[in-house]
Amino acid sequence: LFVAGNVFAYGPHTPLDCLGCHDPHYAKGQKIFKVKNDVHPNPRTGQVIDHISALCLGCHNIPQFGGAGVKPIYLHMTHPVNVVPNPKIAKVPEVLLRNDVLQCISCHDPHPSNPNWRYLRVDTEGGAKVGQFCLMCHPAKAETAFYGTAQKDLNVFSSMNEDAGPGSYKFGSQQLVIANPTPVYIQSLGDFDNSLAPAYQTVPTQPWIFAPERERLPQALKDILDGKKPQKTEQKLPETKQPETKQPAKQPAGK
Repeated sequence: LFVAGNVFAYGPHTPLDCLGCHDPHYAKGQKIFKVKNDVHPNPRTGQVIDHISALCLGCHNIPQFGGAGVKPIYLHMTHPVNVVPNPKIAKVPEVLLRNDVLQCISCHDPHPSNPNWRYLRVDTEGGAKVGQFCLMCHPAKAETAFYGTAQKDLNVFSSMNEDAGPGSYKFGSQQLVIANPTPVYIQSLGDFDNSLAPAYQTVPTQPWIFAPERERLPQALKDILDGKKPQKTEQKLPETKQPETKQPAKQPAGK
């Protein structure tokens, strides 16, 4: 059952509706997202928000700034995103960053496998211990004795790696690094070649391909990383033999 993009019977992040964010046939951006990976102005800083946080804002920004208005947030009163952390303000763990940038998914994991309140990446016991989460990036501003949990004891949730699977990992452990890698993308050098459906040959013109580990890539994608233009390969259909037809035997003359 496919649900319209702006109709969420249970909300877009419930176990029942991956289609709240993704669309397998009418995607408008990378990672088969329903919204475009566009840019959104930040009225507080005057800067624009792009990359993966822009995907979140495609739904959660207010309409006047390009969002769909679904449970909107207001950027002038929201924690900064799409920024490089200032070490004098926050000591952000590297595993929470994306290409050294703080994004929405630094704090949130939007997938339905996340059981935590507000899809936070740290279990706050239904919001009762949100301060434990703040402690991860702001240890000097939090009283550890009051919160009762040291930074090293926190469990961080991640569902970003299919090999590791969704789950909670000890903060600072190698397992968390494996479960939550920084995405690496490579960009194709040309259009899709689709001889069976020429109308779709240039949609999209610049596809993005997820490439977490170079050694696991097929050779064609390694060539793209090396700046080589992909070679077009001809695919020939297997030849089919026509069944032999037997001629009826000729009757002897005069009979």
